Amino acid sequence: MTDSVSSPDERRALALLADALADLDSALAVSHTSDGALDTICARVVTAIPDADAAGVTVFRRGKPQTAASTETFVLEIDQAQYRSEQGPCIESALTHEVVRADLDDVSRRWPVFATAIEHLDVASFLSAPVTAGGAHIGALNLYSHTGHRFDSVDESAMRVFVQAAQSALTGAENSEHAARQVETYAAAMESRAAIEQAKGALMLGLNVTPEKAFDLLLWRSQTTNIKVRTLAEQLVRDIGSLGDAPDSLSTELGTLLMTAHTRVPAGQITPAE
Repeated sequence: MTDSVSSPDERRALALLADALADLDSALAVSHTSDGALDTICARVVTAIPDADAAGVTVFRRGKPQTAASTETFVLEIDQAQYRSEQGPCIESALTHEVVRADLDDVSRRWPVFATAIEHLDVASFLSAPVTAGGAHIGALNLYSHTGHRFDSVDESAMRVFVQAAQSALTGAENSEHAARQVETYAAAMESRAAIEQAKGALMLGLNVTPEKAFDLLLWRSQTTNIKVRTLAEQLVRDIGSLGDAPDSLSTELGTLLMTAHTRVPAGQITPAE
């Protein structure tokens, strides 16, 4: 398209956009992963913008760009050329948080290394829009065309709708990952608590001490040996489990195990005490 669009062209573009958005809602409703949702968004944005021949999503993970979704194999080649040269419309959009429109003349002038790397590819126009998730700028939604028309402001406006959809998909994935990390943390904490409670119970029974005193003993040995309470407790529980039948003098055996538990902690588990 050009910026001087006739009314019939505008109506056609709006009709295509409306159809693509209606289809997008139903398609995203059955997507169960962020990558699946991004694949759907890429497919629908190509349908919605008449001059678009391919689309892709670049995200920065651990500071490195990678392609999270794409509609054509040549998109991967273009993206890799940008990642290697650290330049190009997608990289610039992601880093400047601005929409970038370019044709081949722009590419040659602004990103010469990237331009040389994609000379063999049939792509002539580029449109990249920044994508955010959780308030952070994390990448870009990118369009490519075989025609050297240079995407226009109408295309850019339509693109923003799909950027919002991509942001929602990535934010949802970010929230899910955060929740999963919390569950893992809670599970680990519960396991640690279980081991400590078991060790406390054994010391209470064998040494005839209160729960507070049993924990104080574990804490004392932890500080003395510079090994975490949890790690010592887990080792003590394993030691007690290996005793078999209760010995004649349980208190003596438990005292010995408590005093020497740190010597049996595997080297890879030795970490500073709390």
